[in-house]
Amino acid sequence: MGFMFKVAMLDLLVERTTFGHEGNLQIVNSLTQYSDVEVWLLTPQMQDGGVGDGEPKQLQVEDVPLWEGDFAFSSEEVMISVNEENGNIVLRRMALPESKHIESWLKNAQLDAVYCTGSRRNVSMWEDWMDSAAELLRQSVSLEIPTLGICFGHQLLCHALGGEVERAESKSELVCDLEKTGFGSYDQLFDGIDNLRGLFTHQDHVVKVPEDCIVLATSEHSQNAAIRVCKDEKMLEAYGVQFHPEAYPELIQRSLEAGYLTLEESNQLHGEHDGRQILSNFASVVHSMKK
Repeated sequence: MGFMFKVAMLDLLVERTTFGHEGNLQIVNSLTQYSDVEVWLLTPQMQDGGVGDGEPKQLQVEDVPLWEGDFAFSSEEVMISVNEENGNIVLRRMALPESKHIESWLKNAQLDAVYCTGSRRNVSMWEDWMDSAAELLRQSVSLEIPTLGICFGHQLLCHALGGEVERAESKSELVCDLEKTGFGSYDQLFDGIDNLRGLFTHQDHVVKVPEDCIVLATSEHSQNAAIRVCKDEKMLEAYGVQFHPEAYPELIQRSLEAGYLTLEESNQLHGEHDGRQILSNFASVVHSMKK
């Protein structure tokens, strides 16, 4: 293969083995068709403040006093093979510094992509650790690093760029059709998808899109369901999607079996959607930027 991708992921569902760990692997797995992938897992929600400065630093147990979840903290490097025919995924837990150091941290890291997962926290209920997470997305866009925000990550990206997020009275849990906008009909993120479908599970909504973003897709319950960032009229490789492309049907089943979803919730999230293709399309974007 000849090279290795290096990506950072705001790992905000670290306490979950399915939507968290397995979801992370699904998000980056499409990159392994091109190369091995080194994934820097970032957990600012567990750090209780920024750690280090502009030089990348491996996360240690003393750095995460708020750690909680189904498994004990480990700083050991882990190599995983999801598909024997493709590259491997190497996972490293790395520290996220304070906001003032993130621009230099990103430049030193030389990343090929930045991802932000969903979260059980809410942008509408702001917590201190979200400052550095939002700055990471803001600087990633500024440095024109391919970026993908998913659900909470979509909301955080929009907030970081000047958009507005509000909490609805009730939660949305469904698999449904989306309508592509004029821009979305031709965007590379939706290549090969005629009738777009997505899996949603959220209560916060992006109610105002940042000035530097365009809407790619809408649904009946979420008017700003997918966005792309622009800069000086240039389309950037930076996206936010309110739905969960990584939540494949088999992951929903394992979440039910693990007790993270009730049977009613699982039934609401039952159905095929276009997550695999969307993640593959974004991987193609990252690969094209690497070459």
